[in-house]
Amino acid sequence: MSDVTVPPAPEGLPYVSVVVPVHNDTARLRLCLQALAAQDYPADRFEVWVVDNNSDDDPRPALPEDERFQLLRERRRGSYAARNRALPHARGEVFAFTDSDCLPHPDWLSSGVRALLREPRPDAVGGAIRIFFDHGTVPTSGPEHFEAINEFRQRKYVEEWSFAATANLFVDAPVLSRLGGFDATLQSGGDLDFGTRLGRAGGRLIYDDDTVVDHPARSTWRELGRKTVRVANGIADRSAHLGRRDALARAVNEGSGAVTIWLKVWRRNEPAPRRAVEKVRYAAAFAYVRLLRTGVHLGRFTRGR
Repeated sequence: MSDVTVPPAPEGLPYVSVVVPVHNDTARLRLCLQALAAQDYPADRFEVWVVDNNSDDDPRPALPEDERFQLLRERRRGSYAARNRALPHARGEVFAFTDSDCLPHPDWLSSGVRALLREPRPDAVGGAIRIFFDHGTVPTSGPEHFEAINEFRQRKYVEEWSFAATANLFVDAPVLSRLGGFDATLQSGGDLDFGTRLGRAGGRLIYDDDTVVDHPARSTWRELGRKTVRVANGIADRSAHLGRRDALARAVNEGSGAVTIWLKVWRRNEPAPRRAVEKVRYAAAFAYVRLLRTGVHLGRFTRGR
């Protein structure tokens, strides 16, 4: 973190450093930064660090003409390396993380800080991530149905799996410093790794439903496929030490899920859309994801990694 100190505000509000990694997403980054510029948190109590992670396009046009918004570049591939790039430059007593495709609500910073100052004091806060769709308020494509049911379940992540997605995460700066930031070697799953290390260090993570960002659903098969392969490779990387037998077991489990979803989707107690055509779309997307994961784990098995 930066050695430059920030004088305390009269109202006692901590200075916040917002970190936003970006890769080839200038159009949505502009909307994200506009939402950050419109925060109801005092303007002199936060800064925004945008970290370009080897984009082909130039993100500079997306930055507001505002000295609080600064651009850094990180050549190492991966959003976690990009987030770490901002840490030595930032002045915040609190770090707030979101993504370039997210739209923070106007009170996002205020709510996140309020949750972080709640007694007994947590060390980190995971806020709500609400999915929106290309065409209105309901999903239409198979990938959208899949994301609406299976992705960004932040409350579950925090309360059952002890981590928070970095699309909406607040962390006390001293805690982040002690943990050494994120694992920059990971392409996916760095949020889970951070939450695990936080828990092992005795840190406390809470969920706050009032700290909200909106996140677009992946609406195309290509978008869903790219994310699936990235996440599956991250899981395979983190479990590589378990050997080929584990890789094969994961492949079998994923392949089984691709088949059984076509039966489960019709059961009343299973999360699924209501209409038959929507069930088929959802099942197709679910099976697609599971088959892609199967391929990743089989690849690791055959290569003996």
